[in-house]
Amino acid sequence: MHHRSTFFYIWHPAVIYHPHLHYPLFFREFPEVNPNQWIASAKDSLLLLKDAEALLSKIIQSQALSKQIMSAAQASKTQTVEKLVQSLGTKTMPKISYNPDGITFNFDHKNQPPHCCFVSVQLKWR
Repeated sequence: MHHRSTFFYIWHPAVIYHPHLHYPLFFREFPEVNPNQWIASAKDSLLLLKDAEALLSKIIQSQALSKQIMSAAQASKTQTVEKLVQSLGTKTMPKISYNPDGITFNFDHKNQPPHCCFVSVQLKWR
């Protein structure tokens, strides 16, 4: 009596895989962690957060300024938007982008080493 094989093979153009074959897990050895850079990034991020907080506080405090920024952005007057934001007195000038739904402020240290971190604030206005 002839028995049919009960094994089914999965075919791939380059390789044939047996469905019951299990490969052992290979464990990678990781180097010992050093949190110094991470801690430095966190400290630098706090400075950026202070600038973001200052910018947001001034937007909250002045409806007239908020309206000016929104109107300039709506008219695609990027230089005007940048001047208005720069007038708020933050130490770090954010990169500004906007669209019909809102505005984004990206704070980073630009070309100042270390290039460790950035803080992004997205605000909806519609």
